[in-house]
Amino acid sequence: MSLYLLILMLLAFTGVGLLAVRRWPDHLFWIVIVLLFDPTGHLTVYFGKEALSGFYYRDFLFALAFTPFLAPGVNKKELLSFKPFWVLLGVQILFLLYHVFIFGYWQPGRGWGYVFRYVLIRERMTVFGFLLIIPVFMMARRKLSVFVDVLVVTSLIVYLLYFISVISGVELLPLWQAERYRGTGILRYLMFSSGLSDMLVPLSFFILARKIDYRYRNFLFIATLLMLMAVMLSLTKSSYINVAGLVVASLFLYYRFYRTSFQGLMAMLPGPGLALLLLMWVVFPEYPQLVWRQVADLWLFISGDAYTSGVVEGRLVNQWPAHLSLINQRPWFGTGAGFSDFFSLRFHPSDYEVTDLPITGHLAMYGVVGLGIYSLFYFQMWRYLVVTYRIMKTRIQNMNDLDVAFFFVVFAWMVKTFFFKPNYLFNELTTGTLLINLYAGILTALIYRLRKL
Repeated sequence: MSLYLLILMLLAFTGVGLLAVRRWPDHLFWIVIVLLFDPTGHLTVYFGKEALSGFYYRDFLFALAFTPFLAPGVNKKELLSFKPFWVLLGVQILFLLYHVFIFGYWQPGRGWGYVFRYVLIRERMTVFGFLLIIPVFMMARRKLSVFVDVLVVTSLIVYLLYFISVISGVELLPLWQAERYRGTGILRYLMFSSGLSDMLVPLSFFILARKIDYRYRNFLFIATLLMLMAVMLSLTKSSYINVAGLVVASLFLYYRFYRTSFQGLMAMLPGPGLALLLLMWVVFPEYPQLVWRQVADLWLFISGDAYTSGVVEGRLVNQWPAHLSLINQRPWFGTGAGFSDFFSLRFHPSDYEVTDLPITGHLAMYGVVGLGIYSLFYFQMWRYLVVTYRIMKTRIQNMNDLDVAFFFVVFAWMVKTFFFKPNYLFNELTTGTLLINLYAGILTALIYRLRKL
């Protein structure tokens, strides 16, 4: 794309955004947030760095997320005076200092030009993504109902497009397709990005269990059903674990809040579960057996045995020792931004990949001190999650249904992330800290709203 055309587009979007934010600040903000996490995958595939002359689509949407500060009707007071907010922001600012001065400057030892170009510019979403907590907190404490409406409507549209693409073969949204089990001839269909669809499961569970009269209730249930079918069609163990974590966390929290019997709680699951399996069998009759095989493979992976295909999981065999060799060289402050400078000929460069082992990979990069500082953010999020849980538990009968629903969303995401997929902790230090700060901003807004009761 021409740089001049890009600038013209930016000016046009900025102008429209500035006009819209003065009249519909909530709608504009939450639409931007949903787009920021790319619900269809179009932005990831078609608007990458090459297409936007070195920029990313997230750069522009991230900037637009701060436009509500220009809206006259949006309350900007009590931002830094609200303790939970500045604590969660403050520990990340502390990590920012470590990121710049230790990780970027001191450890590589290549001067400030290197820091500016390769740390502050190239890895900008990892470095500055945490600032998203500011507008999210400001807008979430104001009105969350608009966010639910935007999320539900966009999710329904996205998953309808997904299934039209799968059934018709016409790619209305980009899909990654591959044979899951060799010789079966059956493809797995993966979206390049699923946006904020994790939120649908706890939201649907709460609204169904509490019989909430929400105007887009049917849209929400249909979107969630389609999302779960899409997860099944992905034939991906990680996605199955994801859904399991969200469901278990929602069940646990509902039991603790409303003291429902365990039998009554479990009785909620067979109906929706059977409906999902029946629909799956009718529309995609060849997939249920592969879904079951994938569940069996998941159990075999946990137990350390070979998969049903006879293959043994081998991705961690070389990565683990490769990471440990780096940790032994620089245990306290890590390798810094010059991570690749420490690669050894004993290992292939792919063995140093941090995607599958982000804990040891980032321990090698940031060291014990760096990850210790960042872990303060995790600790504070859990502390405020527990504090909010205790307050809500005593006031649950007087609580706003929407606030409780979003606490289910945050709680389920935290449990899923820390207990069902702990091997992916610290992964945001590579992929960007936007998502975790979206949840952190919503959590602090819920605490703010609680204290105003």
